[in-house]
Amino acid sequence: MPVHKRLLALLLPMLLPVLGLVLAAVWLGYSVAAQIARSPEQSPDLAEIGLAVLPALLMLLLLGVMAHMAARKALMPWVLLAQTVQARSPKDLRPIPIAPHTPADVQVMAEALNRLFARANEESDAQQRFIADAAHQLRTPLAALQSQVEAWALMAQSAPDKSIHLPVTQVERLRQASRRTTQLANQLLALSRVESSLGQAAGTQRVDIKNLCETVLESFLDDALAKQLDLGLEAEAAHVTGHEWLLRELIANVLDNAVKYTPQGGRVTLRCGRRLSPQRQIRVYVEVEDDGPGVPVGEYARLTHRFYRGPGTTVEGTGLGLAIAQEIAQGHGAHLQFAPGALGRGMRVTLMFGE
Repeated sequence: MPVHKRLLALLLPMLLPVLGLVLAAVWLGYSVAAQIARSPEQSPDLAEIGLAVLPALLMLLLLGVMAHMAARKALMPWVLLAQTVQARSPKDLRPIPIAPHTPADVQVMAEALNRLFARANEESDAQQRFIADAAHQLRTPLAALQSQVEAWALMAQSAPDKSIHLPVTQVERLRQASRRTTQLANQLLALSRVESSLGQAAGTQRVDIKNLCETVLESFLDDALAKQLDLGLEAEAAHVTGHEWLLRELIANVLDNAVKYTPQGGRVTLRCGRRLSPQRQIRVYVEVEDDGPGVPVGEYARLTHRFYRGPGTTVEGTGLGLAIAQEIAQGHGAHLQFAPGALGRGMRVTLMFGE
């Protein structure tokens, strides 16, 4: 029911007591005036004045009762809403049921609370997924590391001098396994930070995309040199509003994939600037293109799934890089596009920002 109709429904029953009070006041004034007119030199009769005041008092009492009932009726939906919320456990994030006859203002509040519960529920689900993913993905490499170390410990205990000599290859495998575990833990933590930060407006700023691409590219020069990659930059001035550290993480993850999967002596190019979108509007973009093995077109939709690894993949990785990039892109009103590279070779990943 609209607010003005509710007010009318609440005030209408009080109209009769108000009119009665007005008439009683008029009658009181008339009675006093009549007594003064009859006997100007005498004081008014208190008994007659009392009788004249009595209807006014009764109307005033009735008006107070009606006002109390109206206020109680007006506040009852709010009281019921407060009791419903108060009776819930902290973990109960189900929507509040809204009856059809609920007043409009209370309905607006209930809908706002339901949106809040929905966001809290999403945060809780994301946290549970993160814990489950972390436990599942860390269990295997940690178990492998533990079994290897336990085997060496048993060998050392059974040796006469309580020590063993390990080949360089075994130490190198252990180092690589520990690196993979560390990388996985870092990316899981990064994914958690992304999910918790994107919902916060605080920390957004005007980000210089060209400068950001230059900074990210510098951090990959050593890796590119080790594989003799032609790592290039084609950058034009462009700015967006967002979280700078998250956008740096996004660009770094996409570029890291290209550098990892491009074979020795290949080419990787990082581009940024402004271009015409398919909707015929000028948009800020960031693009990474390589001439590596690429990915079948049918697999593009799965590239941003968590822990997804393409068929036949031999390069070390966690399957989280593009998933993190997708989360950050969506949080900034952007989206990732996948396409084959130049001449149908490799992969081209384009980040296209919105307005």
